[in-house]
Amino acid sequence: MRKIVQITVLVFLLAGCGSLKQGWNNFTAYYNTFYNAKKFYNSGLEKNRNQQPQINPLVPIRVHPSPTDAGLEDFDKAIEKGSAILRDHDNSKFVVPALFVIGKSYYHRSDFFAALEKFQELDTIAEGEQRQEAVVWLGLTYLEMSNYDQGIEVLEFELSGEENWLPKWRAEAQLALGELHTELENWETAANYLEMSLSGIEQEEKRAKTRFLLGQVFENMDELSRALFSYSQINDLRTDFDLEFNAIRKQAEVSREIGNYDYAVSIYQRMRRDDKFLEYRSDLQYEIARTLQLKGDQAAAVQNYNSVLRNRIQPPTDFTLAKTYYGLGEIYRDEYEDLGMAAAYFDSAASQRVDESLLDDDFNARELARSYGEYVSIKENISRRDSLLNLAELDEEELEAFLDELRQQELEKMEEELEEIQDQRDQMLVADQSQEPAQAATTTEYGFLNIESATRLADASLQFQAIWGDRPLADNWRRRSVVSGSRFDQVRAAEDDSSEDNSVDLRATGIQPTIDTSEIPFSQEAKNEMYAEIESYNYRLGNLFFLSLDMPDSAGVYYQKVANSGYDEDLAIRSLYSIAEVKLLLNQQEEAGNLFEQLKAQAPNSNYTERLAERLGIPSSENIEDENRSDSGMNVAVSDSTVDSAQALASEIVVDSSEAELVRPFLLLDEAKTYMQKGRNQPGFDEDFSQWFEEQQEIESKRNQFEELKDSARVMLADTTLDDTRQQYWQQIADSTFKEPEITENYPFEGAYWDSTRSILQEIETEYSASTVMPQVQILRETLSKPSVGSLGVRDSTMVQDQQETEEEMGNYPSCEAAGITLNLGGDMESFMNSLSYPEWTQDVSIRGELEYLFVVEPDGTIQSYEQLSRMDRSGIPQALESGIETNVRFDAHSSEEPVECTMIFPFNL
Repeated sequence: MRKIVQITVLVFLLAGCGSLKQGWNNFTAYYNTFYNAKKFYNSGLEKNRNQQPQINPLVPIRVHPSPTDAGLEDFDKAIEKGSAILRDHDNSKFVVPALFVIGKSYYHRSDFFAALEKFQELDTIAEGEQRQEAVVWLGLTYLEMSNYDQGIEVLEFELSGEENWLPKWRAEAQLALGELHTELENWETAANYLEMSLSGIEQEEKRAKTRFLLGQVFENMDELSRALFSYSQINDLRTDFDLEFNAIRKQAEVSREIGNYDYAVSIYQRMRRDDKFLEYRSDLQYEIARTLQLKGDQAAAVQNYNSVLRNRIQPPTDFTLAKTYYGLGEIYRDEYEDLGMAAAYFDSAASQRVDESLLDDDFNARELARSYGEYVSIKENISRRDSLLNLAELDEEELEAFLDELRQQELEKMEEELEEIQDQRDQMLVADQSQEPAQAATTTEYGFLNIESATRLADASLQFQAIWGDRPLADNWRRRSVVSGSRFDQVRAAEDDSSEDNSVDLRATGIQPTIDTSEIPFSQEAKNEMYAEIESYNYRLGNLFFLSLDMPDSAGVYYQKVANSGYDEDLAIRSLYSIAEVKLLLNQQEEAGNLFEQLKAQAPNSNYTERLAERLGIPSSENIEDENRSDSGMNVAVSDSTVDSAQALASEIVVDSSEAELVRPFLLLDEAKTYMQKGRNQPGFDEDFSQWFEEQQEIESKRNQFEELKDSARVMLADTTLDDTRQQYWQQIADSTFKEPEITENYPFEGAYWDSTRSILQEIETEYSASTVMPQVQILRETLSKPSVGSLGVRDSTMVQDQQETEEEMGNYPSCEAAGITLNLGGDMESFMNSLSYPEWTQDVSIRGELEYLFVVEPDGTIQSYEQLSRMDRSGIPQALESGIETNVRFDAHSSEEPVECTMIFPFNL
């Protein structure tokens, strides 16, 4: 019987051998193709995940990390193999898995529109668990596309349906919803979804990341105890080193926020002792110092901060250095009240090259360094002028005795430097004498032939006279017998002496240092001028403390100095008004009223008196005699009927021309900043600005999405399997352009205060283009310029009008090309641009660009007129170019009977 069965089977196999073989070949073909597709996808996925950046604990982390640029070639091959299955085996069971491979590969390639299309197809044809997985991937794709609302809508709709979700995919969907709501800062909803997802997440690493994100969400909800608990739960889960390290640090940080400083310090110290965190010891030392600073133990904090800076075994990173210097700056500012040291530390913090996104939002080292640096500079200017005035008050004998003491100090300093020079010379090899004259003549450190160094001039003089003496020129004067007995013999003897004493007595040589007394104000006119300068600097200090440093008490002290000095009556009146504003800010109404009476007595017809009366609620009829008068001291961009004068501050007033020109641009900038602050304080500004900002962000997001869509279109067009309809669809997208929406109606910087700000910034640009405040002015001008209709940019409407007028004027004359004339610079363009005298502020920045000008040239080659066409602000660079145009730019003569137009481009690289 068994034998009969075997024969039957054998006959059956022999009969169907052909068809069975063909089916087996088909199966192995598409199975191997799918196997290779998954293999390439997994390879790309591993490379992609290995390139994930480190966690930034300052921003909510992604449990599902965003794709990187790694593994792109593998994903391309996976897409190719998966597409082959769809093309050649569209009826096999591998169609749905192949679609997943293709969709996920597009996702990890950051081709999100193509990925979205594949997951939508899966949502349509898949069933059960596969469909649930597709829905989750749809949500994740919307997350990466920043289309948060759509992602939430899809996931919440599917979860609320009748489908029986598997715990694994329900948890994944809830986790994705938690991430989507986190991006929208819907903290409470995000926390609910994240907590619900924890029970169904299978992977410990993913559960640990969810705990970390949940802790961050709780922090934003100010639920610090719940955040601390969430972070502490990560200790029991297996996760990567980066997450473990940041989770422990977060426990310490939250403990510090709660006020449990000792527990936070103990966590940091435990981490420093753990060899696993060896490379982070400097960072942890900083955290200990920061915790002690917040605790109020400033001396211990400074000691720990200095330990970070002195660590030579493990030097701190630039990021840690920035935070350390910033902490020391805060201590020296707040605890020790040493603003000079604070300025130095803030400047050191600002000079570190770090990613600002990794720093706290309140890390404003650059602004503080500028403000406190300005304080130090002003104080030095005041101190120097005080010293000069004190010298001017000395009688002749006292002044001469003081100058003799200075000469003696300078002489001793020169002798020490000469000894160092001689010691260095003794240790040096003799240089090639043929090169010495050239080196001496071309050195730049001390000027030509050391003319800028008194010490080196003395050294050269000693060397020369030690050989040739100091006798007058005569025949054979170089003979040594002639110079015998010179008073410089002692110098030669000292050089020949083999003893260790190499000291030099310059007094015996007759060389005396020169003390410059030209700056001492001996005349009463010079003294008054210097007193006025000190008064201006004190007023500027008051504005600095009031507006930039938010220290109204200190501002009041300096305003009071100006009010008491009285060298400039108008400035004293402004200072009284400013003091009153400080008192009102501190809710000291009675003191402000007393200042009003004083101001009324000194300047009854002043606009400041009227303004203060309005601030105090006093009817203007009691203190204003002439309602139609004008205030000669005011130089504002809008009238009092436009600007709410009751809101004005002291620094709204611009100093007149009688004050030092050096101070004027700074006071103008202070005034502009005050108008900006007043504009920001207007009702509804915050809402308007938020809406404007959100609209710009939305437009930028849409622009990025559009570019991503075009990138996806190019990828899809490379797919040869697309039918004509899909090909035409993607081609239309690839050929389309992004249309900027018009949002000028929501522009928030409108109104009198902002118009005043723009007017003052324009005045600074026009009158003080070489001032060091120009970089700040340029930034403010660019930010506050009104956008033209139909444009998202920040072009001033006046500039648009000027451009239209220029374009209308162009074309009235023949072009230079038609006339055959060329520009004559007397050399090449680079030499011409390098010869220009650019403003001082450009020395500290790197700028590259082009300036375009339109010239109208007469038949003889002379320039009839020229006009700037390019959009660069008149910040000093165009003015420098125009100065060069006036002196050096010429055109060749031409045969045309009328002027011609020439458009020239001048490139600059500073």
